[in-house]
Amino acid sequence: MTEHSWDVSPHDALEIQRRLCSRRILHDDFPAIEHVGGVDVAYNRSDGKACCAVAVFSYPDLRLRCVSEEVGRISFPYLPGFLAFREGPLIEPAFGKLEVKPEVLIFDGYGICHPRGIGLAAHLGIVLDRASIGCAKTPFVGAYGDPAPGRGSTSAIVYKGEIVGAAVRTRQGVKPVFVSQGHRVSLKSAIEICLSCTRRFRIPEPVRYAHIRARQCIQRTET
Repeated sequence: MTEHSWDVSPHDALEIQRRLCSRRILHDDFPAIEHVGGVDVAYNRSDGKACCAVAVFSYPDLRLRCVSEEVGRISFPYLPGFLAFREGPLIEPAFGKLEVKPEVLIFDGYGICHPRGIGLAAHLGIVLDRASIGCAKTPFVGAYGDPAPGRGSTSAIVYKGEIVGAAVRTRQGVKPVFVSQGHRVSLKSAIEICLSCTRRFRIPEPVRYAHIRARQCIQRTET
């Protein structure tokens, strides 16, 4: 499954991003969706440890099927635009442990909405050979207008003259999330999947649950 070593310098990481960018597939290329996975990583700032949780839900009824976790130390430095090299070494083995492999993964991060078009969701979608979506809580690159207040309203995110994602209102009158294609999915489908996975909360349920489990996991390492 491993596309490249995670133990690389920032210079080598940049070259890997440039190489992988040409392999992105930005149209729908996945089978009928039976399961959707959410991915999140929580950090223990005091000792450099982190925990990745991947939560898999049936689709579209969103019943929890399985969760996997991976704990380890973060070695790659914090550099904007290189999150995949910090979290990838935990995400890859956590995905490998899953009892049920989802057809689509939603990441708490960005896909092609990234300075070099290869954010966390795009990078890991290629590494894991899985349709992937970025769903971030805050904007990163590009300009967008505020979407209308109703659930399902969207506004395109434009960066260097190209549409790289959308601000999406997942709940009436609540701040939007920022959805972008990762790999093997169109922007239209990425938005539809995120909306269909969002119920009572602003964040898609698989990602929200993965966040909870990752926080619980890292808290156990702090005791």
